[in-house]
Amino acid sequence: MEKQRIQWLAVLRGFNIVLVVMFHVQLIDMTTGENHLFCTAITEPFNPIRMPLFIFCSGGLLYLSRIKKEWSIKDLYVDKIYRILCPFLFFVTFYYFFKVLLNAFVKTKVPLTLTYFLESFCIYPNHPSAHLWFLAVLFWFMLLYPLFVWLCKEKTRMMLFLAFTVLFYLYGDVSIDGVDNYFYIFSLNRYLVYFFFGIFFFKYELYRYFRTVYSLLATVLVYSISYSMEIPLITEVSGILFMISLCQLLAVRYPSLFISFREYIYQIFLMSFIFQPFVELILWKKLFYQENLFLVFYVLNVLSGIYLPVLISQLAERSSCRVLKICLGLKTA
Repeated sequence: MEKQRIQWLAVLRGFNIVLVVMFHVQLIDMTTGENHLFCTAITEPFNPIRMPLFIFCSGGLLYLSRIKKEWSIKDLYVDKIYRILCPFLFFVTFYYFFKVLLNAFVKTKVPLTLTYFLESFCIYPNHPSAHLWFLAVLFWFMLLYPLFVWLCKEKTRMMLFLAFTVLFYLYGDVSIDGVDNYFYIFSLNRYLVYFFFGIFFFKYELYRYFRTVYSLLATVLVYSISYSMEIPLITEVSGILFMISLCQLLAVRYPSLFISFREYIYQIFLMSFIFQPFVELILWKKLFYQENLFLVFYVLNVLSGIYLPVLISQLAERSSCRVLKICLGLKTA
């Protein structure tokens, strides 16, 4: 049973990172100057699910790999400094200078100033570190580890806190006009509900109720209705449950689905933004632009965003350089 659970969760995370990579495909149609409609249309049905599911899985993994195994607070904090904070500092720096180098190929150039560089560590929209907001949010939640451990000791506490996260989502907007959203602090209410739902879901093994075709059809129906009616939270939660049901069914028939990259989900998230812009700005826009080759370059964009980070990660794992492994968010032991 444990092996089966891990398999479907691995399939779920693999599916999730494919959606993340596909969402960031940019291939400009030169006749319009806009991204090809296909690039956005193919991921649009999954847009409400993509990042809530990513955060949900992070909460679930925290429970399975840390809370359930009774990790100490000290060990957890040290682990997350190495696995989250160090890669965050490295990749904010890397993406800043990487995008400065791309200034010759883009319309919106990155200012080469110390102020803008330092801002990239704490302000994410309109900065080279835009996608790294996830690491800031994740680190905030990891700081709550002692609270999560305490909550997991009693079901009533879990239920009450889950209700609190819903209320926090609905009424917890504390943003202040004119004040920047430093370290995404004003956005935590939008994501805590998914993170804690992941802990709650795996704590009480609720996945047992989403293993049938009937559960898949029911969750798809709720998702479709709430999506069309634009009902937030219900859309995201039903979408998460839909994906869980789908991936449990897939894992039964195809347990090795996504096996070629699903051990490197984190590294793909961190590094895909290096290779996808190269396909878009250099290969597609500057060298080989041909509309009849669009689908070829779309597939190339997705594959490069997935497998080149995997390749770099595997090479780093064979290296004896511990600092490199830490920077890439790889395990060092």
